[in-house]
Amino acid sequence: MENEAIEELLQAYAVGDVSEVEAERVEAALDDSPRLREELARYERLFVLLVAAAEEEVKVPRDLRARIVWRVAVTAYLNSAAELAGGLLGAYVRALIYYLRLA
Repeated sequence: MENEAIEELLQAYAVGDVSEVEAERVEAALDDSPRLREELARYERLFVLLVAAAEEEVKVPRDLRARIVWRVAVTAYLNSAAELAGGLLGAYVRALIYYLRLA
């Protein structure tokens, strides 16, 4: 049970977000467990990568807004056209059935 509690604290410990008492518990568990030390090393590497990714500037294409609006408009147009075509086709089929006296 204690190891599970320590495992839950490892992420917070890796970024220094634990109380002194919790830090002491984690450090004592780390002294006794190579598996926990390895897990802590993984978290530390992950946080280094996350910090590096967060510092990287994200460049949004200038025409992104226009492309999104265009896609929404085209999708709406195509959906409307499909409904209209379906409605017309249905009307023609019903007229054909009536004309051929199949109904």
